[in-house]
Amino acid sequence: MKTLFKDRYNKDKFVIGMVHTLALPGSPKYDRAGGMKKLVKQALKEAEYLVDTGYHSIMYCNESDMPYQAVMPPETVAAMTDLVAECQAKLDIPFGINMLIDPVASLSIAHATGGDFIRCFLTGSYVGDIGHVVPDGARTLRLRAELDAEQIAIICNVTPGFSVTLDTRQTPQVASGAVFLGLADSVCVSGPAAAKEADLSEISETAKAVPDTPVMVGTGVSKENVLAMAEVSDGFIIGSSIKVDGKTLNEVDPHRAEALMKTLNTVYA
Repeated sequence: MKTLFKDRYNKDKFVIGMVHTLALPGSPKYDRAGGMKKLVKQALKEAEYLVDTGYHSIMYCNESDMPYQAVMPPETVAAMTDLVAECQAKLDIPFGINMLIDPVASLSIAHATGGDFIRCFLTGSYVGDIGHVVPDGARTLRLRAELDAEQIAIICNVTPGFSVTLDTRQTPQVASGAVFLGLADSVCVSGPAAAKEADLSEISETAKAVPDTPVMVGTGVSKENVLAMAEVSDGFIIGSSIKVDGKTLNEVDPHRAEALMKTLNTVYA
């Protein structure tokens, strides 16, 4: 329903701040010397910045695990589960999981750690820097039902990242299909890659196509455009613009994070 996030969190525009973890065990960039202690310390530090600067929720994501895998290996799932559990034991904020292109892993970790939502692809077919990806939405929704975990909301990406869609339909039609066939609780419209701004008209038309479903903006939201984005959407997933120097894989910059929320709160306190 359109008021999903309003009903859950009493926020007119629901804001999710990203915690892009350092590379997890098994990935090429994993710091074996620093190990899990370094991963948890960094993630907790960034999450605390987001809590302190007024973000409504956070989302943990394995953005540093390049090149990305369509199916996460056991060591990756185990590491993220441990990291999230350790961080959330010290925090009081709703949270979600985004294991990039593996919705089953995202759902599994969210269920194990008490997460509120996941972000993933459920429908479509994509090709590009991450290869050919066909999301397993059917398995994801069946797993959610089997786990009796319907309280975990699914935010479904309806635009590709670092790739192109093989679906020739316009984004509003894709969003309609994601809601009707994919059973998405919310849809997310993004730009072509991390930090790239989404198209306002595309967001607006998508919102019209799914009038009973919250529409989130997934990339490129900044202090400069957040109020314009708020006019056509129900919330934001914010990462790159609140990082040091505006770079996705840098750590959260508390000054940037606070400035964005202050701007949004001038209208949507």
